[in-house]
Amino acid sequence: MPTDDLIDLCTTIPLWVVVAFRAYHWPTTPGKRAILATFATLAVGSTLRLSYIEHALVDLTGWHDFAVLPKHLAVMYCCAFLVGWVESVVPPREKEPAWRRWTGVKVRMTTVTVMSIGATVVFPFAAPSITAADGSTDFATPQYGNVAGSIHLTLYLLAMAAALFPSALLFLSVARRTDDRLLKVCMRVMAAGGIAGTIYPAYRITYLICGFTGLEYPLSPDAFHRGGALLQMATILPVLLGSSVRAVEIVLRAIRHRRSLIALRPLWQELVSVLPPDTVLRHFRTGTSPRDDRHRLRDLYGRLDGRVVEISDACFELLPYIGEDLHRQALVEARAAGLHGADARAAREALCLRVARMRFVDQEEYADRPTGALFTLGHDLQANALWLARVSRHYTSPRLADAVAALADSKTLQGAPA
Repeated sequence: MPTDDLIDLCTTIPLWVVVAFRAYHWPTTPGKRAILATFATLAVGSTLRLSYIEHALVDLTGWHDFAVLPKHLAVMYCCAFLVGWVESVVPPREKEPAWRRWTGVKVRMTTVTVMSIGATVVFPFAAPSITAADGSTDFATPQYGNVAGSIHLTLYLLAMAAALFPSALLFLSVARRTDDRLLKVCMRVMAAGGIAGTIYPAYRITYLICGFTGLEYPLSPDAFHRGGALLQMATILPVLLGSSVRAVEIVLRAIRHRRSLIALRPLWQELVSVLPPDTVLRHFRTGTSPRDDRHRLRDLYGRLDGRVVEISDACFELLPYIGEDLHRQALVEARAAGLHGADARAAREALCLRVARMRFVDQEEYADRPTGALFTLGHDLQANALWLARVSRHYTSPRLADAVAALADSKTLQGAPA
């Protein structure tokens, strides 16, 4: 495989992964649709850069350089879409700089359309591409001194520069105006890609200028071609990385939610039976299975939230069976089992819940002095889930089996006469 193809695959594969992820979570806002369009068109353009794709299209159509024009047009529109996306995330300011009026949708789409039409008109008169020493297709080198090819490439490159330079400025504007530290980092990374993307047209255009001035270009054709591929990678990867950090954050959050669902299952299974009959019946009909917890990725947040709420509701139903003596003695038993700090408190709650559920099943009387509360959950779902997962681990722990038996057999803790 040509070296340039290996370099191109470093951007093409991640691009299609990002496109698939964003298309799966179909965008509902103009900004998200713009970034999906950006990466979709760029993924198409990057795919058409691969030599074996280019050769396959030539063999299929019989038209030399069949892939070059759509590749260039895709990149031109991709850059225009990128400006649209970053425009949508720039925090507003009372007075915007004068250059912002050139980034509006009408101006940029008109500009890219005019340039793409011009590039298309002159393309058939450009010099045909050649095969580089490593087997990759080289379109730029034959245009050295070729008028039509130089016009085509100049329009293509200027369209990129006209979009990537203001994009870099907009990325930096977002970084300056936001208080979100993660967003600042993302925007600065993407600005670096925009700056590299602005250097790329200048790099290519200087080569074309040498073709008409008689100046000798300092790089060999192969080195020039390789440098262009590296600059393209330096442009695409930072933009891809910066725009995907939040997507990675979403994936990591989904992984945490899935783990919490699985960790809460033992406690939830035990306690859901104390809820009202309608709730129990609903779970018989539509309840989630262990396989669903592990493999169903839809609505992880909602399912975890529902599980936490139901555990909390079940604890409220069991509170009347948990007396102050039980609450106090459970902590003693937890510490006797070698637990301390947060683990001891979680074990105390687990012991109280196990004993209270046993009393609920046996229809025993309420405690004489019920405790006012077992535990208090906050507004952070993940923090609540992590705490309940700790309780769930102790609830099913064989290590506390003797403590459960001791507490369940103690008549003084049931509120009955000794």
